[in-house]
Amino acid sequence: MRTRAVTAGSAMPRWLSTAARILTVLSVLLLVTVPGVLPRAAAGEPGQMPFLQLRIDHVSPELVTTTSEPVVTVSGVVTNVGDRPVRDVVIRLEHARAVGSSTELRTDLSGSLDKFSPVADFINVSTEMARGQTVPFTLSYPLRAADRPSLQIDQPGVYPVLVNVNGTPDYGEPARLDDARFLLPVIGVPSEQPAEPGADGTASSAEALSSVVAPDTSRPVGLTMLWPLADRPRLAAGAPGGTTPVRLIDDDLATSLAPGGRLDTLLSAVDFATGPSVDPAGQVRAALCLAVDPDLLVTVNAMTAGYVVDDGPDAGPGTRTRPGTGRDAAVAWLNRLRGLAQHMCVAPTTYAHADLDALNRVNDAGLSAIATNGAGDIVDQILGITSTRGASIVGDGPLTGPAVDLLSAQGQTVAIAAAHTTAQDSATGAPETANVTPVRYSSDLVSAAFDPAVGAALAGAGSDPVAPSYLDPTMDIPVRHDSATARRQDAVGALLWRGLSHDTEPRTQILMPPLVWTLHPDDAQAILTSVATTIHAGLAIPRPLTAVIADANAVPAEPVQPRPADTLGNPRSRIDDSITGGIAGVTARLWGLTAALTTDERTGLTGAQYTAPLREDMLRALSQSVPPDTRAGLARQRLDIVAHSVDDMFNAVTVVNPGDSYTLATERSPLPLALRNDLPVPIRVRLQINAPPGMTVTDMGVIELPPGYLPLRVPIEVHFTQRVAVDVALQTVDGLPLGDPVRLSVHSNAYGKVLFFITLSAGAVLVLLAGRRLWHRFRGQPDRADLDRPDPIEVAQAFNPDEHPTRERHR
Repeated sequence: MRTRAVTAGSAMPRWLSTAARILTVLSVLLLVTVPGVLPRAAAGEPGQMPFLQLRIDHVSPELVTTTSEPVVTVSGVVTNVGDRPVRDVVIRLEHARAVGSSTELRTDLSGSLDKFSPVADFINVSTEMARGQTVPFTLSYPLRAADRPSLQIDQPGVYPVLVNVNGTPDYGEPARLDDARFLLPVIGVPSEQPAEPGADGTASSAEALSSVVAPDTSRPVGLTMLWPLADRPRLAAGAPGGTTPVRLIDDDLATSLAPGGRLDTLLSAVDFATGPSVDPAGQVRAALCLAVDPDLLVTVNAMTAGYVVDDGPDAGPGTRTRPGTGRDAAVAWLNRLRGLAQHMCVAPTTYAHADLDALNRVNDAGLSAIATNGAGDIVDQILGITSTRGASIVGDGPLTGPAVDLLSAQGQTVAIAAAHTTAQDSATGAPETANVTPVRYSSDLVSAAFDPAVGAALAGAGSDPVAPSYLDPTMDIPVRHDSATARRQDAVGALLWRGLSHDTEPRTQILMPPLVWTLHPDDAQAILTSVATTIHAGLAIPRPLTAVIADANAVPAEPVQPRPADTLGNPRSRIDDSITGGIAGVTARLWGLTAALTTDERTGLTGAQYTAPLREDMLRALSQSVPPDTRAGLARQRLDIVAHSVDDMFNAVTVVNPGDSYTLATERSPLPLALRNDLPVPIRVRLQINAPPGMTVTDMGVIELPPGYLPLRVPIEVHFTQRVAVDVALQTVDGLPLGDPVRLSVHSNAYGKVLFFITLSAGAVLVLLAGRRLWHRFRGQPDRADLDRPDPIEVAQAFNPDEHPTRERHR
């Protein structure tokens, strides 16, 4: 028994050890799988962790008219993007009343579901969806019906529509896991079914619904649309004028200008929509105006002569390059634009879409003039047209107080800018509608505003949706979650909203998309078709940009409205003061150098042309076309490169250091110097010579230093004999230092007045001695100086040749 006990006791630890291991594994599995540990889906709202994602792929009809099908069909897919299966996936369509204020064009697309009501009950999509699984869906309901579920739309308007998906994630509760929203524009309500009279000769209530509801065209909206042709800055920084071939930071423009590219799509769409076969009466063409960025034209025009592209990670003039591939595409695109510009409105934007608020803080009048008034001259020169002047297209940025100050200083102009609007009235909490009535801020500046909600909806269309910087934070909603189809619906609905809302004032509308607009051909076609449709339906009439400018300038001079606040819109888009301060310093130095430069007669290159690209680089550093998240970094990089290039230009003009010392033969020997100019244009300079006491330097005045070397002989007068150091420097006419100063070692042998008197005294003594000798010789008397010497005649007579044979032989 003792032995069995010992044997049993030795076996138990091994069994317990194995059981412990099993329990440990089970406990880990339980910790991973129990509902309390896994993230749960909150009932009624999507949880922090996404489980399902809705995508709307098709809406039919996109724009409801009196001749459309009376049934709305929405199709798309549901995808399980979570980390676990989802069971009992159901979906339904919901609707809301027509949008009543412009801010609801934004707020109804995000946030609470309180405004939405179900069209019908949930329908089953899938009993269980595995991770990564995608299931299609289609929902079809009539616009209106008395005997079955419908969207209950019986009047024209813009209606928010929502697709709601619910499900039960593993280890979770039933919840709304995602929704997708879009705007459904209804210009007219089509007939549901033919209305037949009843026995009493009157139509039943159901038959009454079948009648067509046409839009109210009694108060059409004056419609103006600016169609943007712009791009982000592509020219590499730090390259002055005359640099060939031109250098780009990337080759994206080659793709954008080629068939099917972004800029090709924009140009092709507007060319087609304004063509005589599509727009025979010219109504769409009258309502449209091309908003062209001069920087884009400068870049494309340079590409037509051939170009290179940075091929290294670092930017700057020394970066390795490779040949660009977009020359032919640039030639074709620019020629097409020139042809289109001959018969439709073209207006320049600010150069490179520079931020006017930041530009005002730079406080450089010359740079401000280039960005605003100088932009039209560039467009006219490259396109060969006369562009529409008098409007300053602010575009994506807010019209702040500093921007108003800058534009007011440029002469009479009309600012096309977003009206400042918040989502709700601060007093009542009711949704607001942007006031687009022209406002005069100064004797020279009137603002012709566009609705920021409409502009933001247009900015959301396409493959690269953005939120413009002018949007108030209360109206900034996520747009990248929505599908391209939903965003296109939102853009079209926002575009048509003011024409369908008859209680809004004034009855004018400016459509201002983002300047860098990335549209697919379908998006561009849908938007321009909507413009044509609203005009042909009588909801809008074309209002040319010239009429907008004239009406704005007609606003009475008094009273002048208070200037806007200094900070508006998205605070993340503000350019830092350190960047604007750096731009101010570099630009001031560049203007100083430009004033000293002249024209090279061999090439015709002027100083202003040579430095112009660097000033334009400063405007590119302030471009609003760069996303806010990367704007500061790219601006700093461009500023640093240009600052380095400007330093190199100043150092390219200098005094050549000889390395050896100079020795002056006389007190009036000139000082030989050599000046060097490595710039391709002549420059007017002054010599600054720091001479020691006792040296007088003649002022050479203004010297025109051509490219290359120029030897000089500077007249000086020295009144000492010693080795001294002379500092020589160059500066512009206005006193800006050029290059590095040179220290010369100069040795003078001149004695000045002392040497003069010594020489004069020595000469007098010499004359006296010579005169005394001649006096004694004429009198036949020996000179006292010769008394200690033998008589030469006696020496000659006593000479014996035999004693000097060598001399005799030489004779």
